[in-house]
Amino acid sequence: MNHERPQVRFVTRPEELAALIEAMGAASYLPLDTEFVRERTYFPQLALLQIATTDTVWLVDPIAGLDLTPFWQALVSSDTPVVLHAGDQDLDLILTAAGRLPPQVFDTQIAAELLGIGGQLSYAALTEALLGIRLDKGETRSDWLARPLSDTQLNYAVQDVAQLHALFPILEQRLREAGRLDWMAEETTRQCDPTRFTPPDDQRWQKIRGVQALNRAGLAVLQVLAGWRERLARKQDRPRRWVWGDQAMLDLAHAIARQAAKADAPPDAKTISDQIARTRSPLGRDTAAQDALGQAIATALAGAPNQWPHLPRPPALPPAQRELVKSRQAQLAALAEEHAISPSRLATSAELRQQLANPDRPSRLTQGWRDALLAPILQAPD
Repeated sequence: MNHERPQVRFVTRPEELAALIEAMGAASYLPLDTEFVRERTYFPQLALLQIATTDTVWLVDPIAGLDLTPFWQALVSSDTPVVLHAGDQDLDLILTAAGRLPPQVFDTQIAAELLGIGGQLSYAALTEALLGIRLDKGETRSDWLARPLSDTQLNYAVQDVAQLHALFPILEQRLREAGRLDWMAEETTRQCDPTRFTPPDDQRWQKIRGVQALNRAGLAVLQVLAGWRERLARKQDRPRRWVWGDQAMLDLAHAIARQAAKADAPPDAKTISDQIARTRSPLGRDTAAQDALGQAIATALAGAPNQWPHLPRPPALPPAQRELVKSRQAQLAALAEEHAISPSRLATSAELRQQLANPDRPSRLTQGWRDALLAPILQAPD
C-alpha cells in the first residue's frame, strides 16, 4: 500500500460493503480504527469505521443506514489479525456490535511496550518514531456525526489507518527477532478477555469517584444504587450521569448508612423508600420503583456486615518492607532497561507491592513470560 496516497473507497451501499468483506478475506492483516461519540448515549455511537486491506483504505459510513452485521461477523469469524492501537475502546465497540471479539488481535501500543519503544506511547508518537511521519491529530475531537465530513476529517481518518497498516509488519518483525511473539500473544489473550469490558452490574460502584468516603454499610447501599442505575442507563441508552449523578447517589448512600448506624436494626424497606422519595432521584413519583429499590437496599443491609462490600486497599507494609519495595522497584526498572521492555508493561508498582505482601498468591507476575524474568527479584531473600 502507498501509505502517503492510498486508494480510498467509501462504503455506503450494500454492494460496497460486500466488496469490502471480500477484500478482508484476501488480506493478511486488517488495521482498523473507529470514530465514535458517547457523550449523549450509554452505548458508543459509531460515526465512521476505517479499515485497511492490501491496497485500499475503506471508509465505512454507519450513518448511511447500512446493516453492518455481515461486516462484524466477518471480522470476528476470521483468523486474520485485527490491528489496533490502544484498542480497548475499539474492542469494547466490537464486542457490543458482534457479541464477541476477533480471535486474533495485535495492539501496536502493547507491541511497542514489549519492545521498550515507550510506555503507553501515543499513536502519533509511535508513528513518528518508527515511520518518521508526523500525524495531524487536530480532528480527534471534531464532530464525526456531522455530514458531510470535511476533507480534513477524511484525510485524518485515512492516514490513521494507513499508517497502522505500515506499523504492523515493522513491529511484528521486531517482536519475532526479539523472540517475543509469544509474549505478545499472551498479552493479547489477557487484553481480549470479554469480562474486562462487561463487569457485573453489582461491581459498578467501584468506579464511582468519592466512594472512599463511605463505610461498609454505605458501600452496600451504593452497590444497589449503582447496579440499578447501570441497568436503567443501558435500557434507556443514556449516559450513567444523566440517569443519576454520582454525588447524588453517594449522598443518599451516606444518609441511609447514617440512619442505619443510629438504629438497633437496619431501616426497613418502607423507611428507605420514603427517604428515596425525598431526594432528587430519577424515580420521580414512581412509587412502585421507589418501593422496589427500597426493598433491594433493605435486603442488602439485612445481610451479615462481613458480607457487605469493602474497598480493596493496598496492604499496609511495615517500614522494612516499604524499603524492600523501593529496592525491588529499582531492580525492576533496571531489569526492564536491560531487556528493553517498558517498566509498566513488565509490572506496575501496585502489582509489585501486592506480590511482596502476598508472595503465595498467584498473579500475572508469577505466570507466563514474566515468571522467568521476575523470579530473581521476587524470590530474592529480604
